[in-house]
Amino acid sequence: MVEDEKLAKVLVAVRDSSRYASVADDTVRRIATASLTAARGDVNDAVKRTKRGLHEIFGAYLPSTPRYEKMLGLLREAKDRDERRDVLSRTMSSHASTKERLPILAEFYAAIFERLPEPPKVVADLACGMNPLTVEWMPVGEDVLYRASDIDSRLMAFLDEALTVLEVPHEVAVHDLLTGPDPAPADVTLLLKAVPCIETQQKQLGWGLIDAINSPVVVVSFPTKSLGQRSKGMYRTYSSGFAAHAEGRPWQVEELEFGNELVYVVQK
Repeated sequence: MVEDEKLAKVLVAVRDSSRYASVADDTVRRIATASLTAARGDVNDAVKRTKRGLHEIFGAYLPSTPRYEKMLGLLREAKDRDERRDVLSRTMSSHASTKERLPILAEFYAAIFERLPEPPKVVADLACGMNPLTVEWMPVGEDVLYRASDIDSRLMAFLDEALTVLEVPHEVAVHDLLTGPDPAPADVTLLLKAVPCIETQQKQLGWGLIDAINSPVVVVSFPTKSLGQRSKGMYRTYSSGFAAHAEGRPWQVEELEFGNELVYVVQK
């Protein structure tokens, strides 16, 4: 069996799983290709490896597919800001990474945005997960353009509808950061907890994104505990890793720490 035929079989097997049906084609093909090589051409083994790889970068953060239509219905029915925020919080709790940030949202964004040189007109959110819904807590103007991207097409379609309901000018895209960042400029770009995930797939690419992003300000963060709430020396690992990458670059950097998240506000 030629390699293209084997790859096609792996792709079909993975796509037949509803769990990964909405993941970007670029992502599935990239991981399947590497898995087929690691499995030395064994299709069944490659399928298992591909699903394992997708779980590590996607499935672990969204343990089950949220009930998007129900969430949109509740959001549309919300009568005031408190009800709206309650619906948004319940929605974001379905995403493991965003859930961790819920108790500190107002504090988190107040501290970050007061360190920006000026109020942003364009905010980009890369590998965003559910984070665009936190725009409700961000101290931004009503005319801010929010640009969000991630590898999950179902999630991005939901965020498109949700941001419309919230009357936030926005653009959403299905995009795999391993193919490079969005080249469009933004006043500030959020790269929250994404670097470690990218680094597990391709060494140095995650760190390199901070340089490559077309934005004068990049807010990059790292988890200080795993999803299982174990620290594993993560603060030391990521703080020293960031310091090594930033050394010699003409950046102005402020370090913040919130709960289980280490944040750097980088002005290039």
